[in-house]
Amino acid sequence: MASLSLPRVLQQRKTSLEQERENFEKCQAISIGKAINQIETPVKEKHVRSTIIGTFHEKGAQTFWVCALRLPLQDNRIVAWKFCHVLHKVLREGHPQVLPHSQRHRGSIEDLGKLWCHLREGYGKLIQCYTVLLITKLDFHRRNPRFPGNLQVTKEELESIGENDINNYFQMSVEMFDYMDEILNLQSAIFGSLNMSRSNSMMSSGQCRLAPLIPCIQDSSQLYDYCVKILFKLHASLPPDTLAGHRERFLKQFQGLRQFYLNANTMQYFRNLIQIPLLPETPPNFLVQSDLRSYVTPVVILPPEDTVHHSDSDNVVDGNLVDTSDANSMTGDLVDLNHRNGSISPDVLAERDNLIEHLQQEISRLRAEIQRLIHEHQRIVDQLNERIGELQVDLATKDSELLQERQLKDDLLQQTEVVSKFQETEKKAKTVEEKFQKLKEVYTKLREEHIQLIRQKADIDKQLLSARSMSETAIRSKTQAESRVQELMLEKSEAEDSLQRCSSEAQAELVTLRQSQESAKSENQNLACKVEWLLSEKNLVESKLQDLLAQKEDLDVRLKDTENRMKELEARLQEEKYNKLYQLLVTCISQAEEIVQKSVDEVDNPAISAVTCTPDYFRGLIEPVQNSLNYLASSFQAYSSNSAAIDSLVQNVICTAQLLADYILRGKTTSNTSPDIEFGEHIAEVCKLVGSSTLNLLGSIKDQKKADSVAGNVATVKSRVAELSELIEKLTNILKGDSAEMIGDMVESELASMDKAIEEAANRIEEMLSKSRAADSGLKLEVNEKILDSCTTLMQAIRVLVQKSRLLQAEIVAQGKGTASAKEFYKRNHQWTEGLISAAKAVGMGAKFLLTAADKVVSGQGKFEQLVVASQGIAASTAQLVVASRVKADRNSKNMSSLFQASKGVTQATGGVVATAKSCGQMIEENEDLDMSGLSLHQAKRLEMEAQVRVLELEASLDQERLRLSALRRHHYQLAGEVEGWDQESLQYVTQR
Repeated sequence: MASLSLPRVLQQRKTSLEQERENFEKCQAISIGKAINQIETPVKEKHVRSTIIGTFHEKGAQTFWVCALRLPLQDNRIVAWKFCHVLHKVLREGHPQVLPHSQRHRGSIEDLGKLWCHLREGYGKLIQCYTVLLITKLDFHRRNPRFPGNLQVTKEELESIGENDINNYFQMSVEMFDYMDEILNLQSAIFGSLNMSRSNSMMSSGQCRLAPLIPCIQDSSQLYDYCVKILFKLHASLPPDTLAGHRERFLKQFQGLRQFYLNANTMQYFRNLIQIPLLPETPPNFLVQSDLRSYVTPVVILPPEDTVHHSDSDNVVDGNLVDTSDANSMTGDLVDLNHRNGSISPDVLAERDNLIEHLQQEISRLRAEIQRLIHEHQRIVDQLNERIGELQVDLATKDSELLQERQLKDDLLQQTEVVSKFQETEKKAKTVEEKFQKLKEVYTKLREEHIQLIRQKADIDKQLLSARSMSETAIRSKTQAESRVQELMLEKSEAEDSLQRCSSEAQAELVTLRQSQESAKSENQNLACKVEWLLSEKNLVESKLQDLLAQKEDLDVRLKDTENRMKELEARLQEEKYNKLYQLLVTCISQAEEIVQKSVDEVDNPAISAVTCTPDYFRGLIEPVQNSLNYLASSFQAYSSNSAAIDSLVQNVICTAQLLADYILRGKTTSNTSPDIEFGEHIAEVCKLVGSSTLNLLGSIKDQKKADSVAGNVATVKSRVAELSELIEKLTNILKGDSAEMIGDMVESELASMDKAIEEAANRIEEMLSKSRAADSGLKLEVNEKILDSCTTLMQAIRVLVQKSRLLQAEIVAQGKGTASAKEFYKRNHQWTEGLISAAKAVGMGAKFLLTAADKVVSGQGKFEQLVVASQGIAASTAQLVVASRVKADRNSKNMSSLFQASKGVTQATGGVVATAKSCGQMIEENEDLDMSGLSLHQAKRLEMEAQVRVLELEASLDQERLRLSALRRHHYQLAGEVEGWDQESLQYVTQR
């Protein structure tokens, strides 16, 4: 029998701490199990409160999570929903270490939400929204660990958390917005899940769903308050455009939160449990900082627990809607545990320990604050004593200096005469002025130090008041502690002894605080006496300074006169500066007008017709021109309001003029690429209009009387620029799309235009010949007949050449088109066709030029050289037409041979025109020979030498012009070939000719 009882004898007994720990865990398991049950009723506050007290007793949430994870969270939706509610309450009101401990179980919360999200109706969606809210809360506290679980911080603590850094406030506001979004999502899901026909706020099923909204209301009110204050801080430091997204997001949340509070206020269930604030109808205007003063912080008020319990009991009696089967179960369980284990209830022990710990911390904090105030007060008194001693030494020194100066003045008055007295008086006045300045500085220092002493005295008074309030708070805490201790003494004598010891310690600390307060009062009285003594000393110094103020007034009058003169000089300098700057502006505008006028004149220069610019390059000039016009308008507006802003106006005037001049020239060169001559001329005219409107704009800027018209002129220039850009876009479309489609029609139209030009030229020459025969006689009639006959012969040869060219082109099209039409042949061979079109245009233009030159020569307004150049130019154009036809022709073609014969005829006719022009010129020169009968030997020799010099100059100029003409022709032919798409053989042939 002894061997059988041996294990029981050797079994180790549990210590009191282990027994207390075991009882605590059992109590926590019971509370958590009764709070999180499977009945669809709201969570009982007493069970949640026991769980929260357990976290303070344990200083963490390990036991809570161990018990909670054993529950059937994944099997029953009511259990999972109540678990989320209890966890939210524990995170808000539990021990500060609950938040770090719960971070480890973040994955379990996520898994719970993912599991129940598949149940899309009823509690499934609600559990998923609640888990997302809890995870967001954990993330917020992980990023901002200085926020407690209930989010209640003071204004100073909020500024300390933000660290006065605008970036921290910006990030904190975003995180608070995310937190608020999840709260609004949860409340929307809860209200949406309520079916008013089956459940409402006064039924147990509805109350089970609505109960978690109470901590959500508490969190949302705090978040709303912090968001408003942080957004006002952000708008005070950042531009409004940067915070536009914040304002939109806040406005959306404000409307949702206001509706949330209105919906909750209308429900009977919340009226006895929480007092919900009402938000204003309009949100705060963050763009006006004064709105922060009228902002009222929303306050959520929870009624006392007795009132809540009473209202709960009333609800139960009236409608029997809340389960009361466990009304006294918790108390009975605790009593049973106490009787079984012979120990005090863990709730009572935990509450006692928390109260004792809180009182000890409060006493320690008050003791440290009193010590700090005593040290600070002693340091301030020592500094004031040192400063008073220094001021006393300075006053004694100044008094001795004043006595010495007075004695010196008396001696000098007795020893000197009137003149010396006057000189010494002036010196004395200067000395007195210097001393007055020194005394003034000393007086200023004394006044500032006096003000500083008064401020320090006020600070000390405030500190004494705070110390009094702290002592009163400590007394109130003591009385509350004594009342609480008396209640605990009725339960257990051990608790009474411990609380009596705490009260005695608190009384001892209060006695110490009162003694410190009395010593602080005595030191304050001494300090007040010293301040009064300093005030009396200050009055003495002020009486001494009154004598010197009269002398200072004279100097002040002189100083004012000097200042007036300085102001006049500054006004003159400002006026001269403005005149010079305005002259500079006028000069710059004049230069800008010259630049623009030169570009407008270059549009009509024939030499620029050979220069081309692509529309794509021109398109890149539009935006800089428009931007420069905008800058010019803004700078002129700034100059109109403030003449000092002339620098930017000068810079913008020059820049705008340069860009517009380049824009005009580029527009002209781009118009040279137009296949339609009239369209290109229209573009050139628009370029001129741009230049004229620009000149009007510059003139209105230069003339102050036309300042009101600057804005209108800027708009005019912009419209002209836009018009030119639209024309260039049309030209681009013509060059890219329409040219390939219309090329067949263009060939026929250009050839028809060429024939028409030749016929008109021939008819015009015959008309000029008939007019000359009727109006002229003698040598002039003979010259005109020869010239017009040679031109008629040339035009007939050109007409034959054009006819042969048309026959050859018809043969080329017939041989190469096959079964296709002539337009399709031209479209396929668009490069050759473009060369043919260019040659036809050149022949037509040459015929018009020849007709113009002949008309001028016949009328006596032109030169024979112009006729020679015109005939050679039309001959070159016909040669280009021959080359364009020869490219696609068969070498053995008869029409090709006929075309060459016709080309030779044109060459011979051109030579006839040149010879006729030269012979007619000689005839006119012979008729106008120099009369040498009256010349002396010296005059004849001088005229001979001048003639030789003139001949040499003309020969040299002729050689240079010939070289220049040859280079221009080669370059022109090469550019024309590249633009028209000629092949290399044609380019070489034309270049050689």
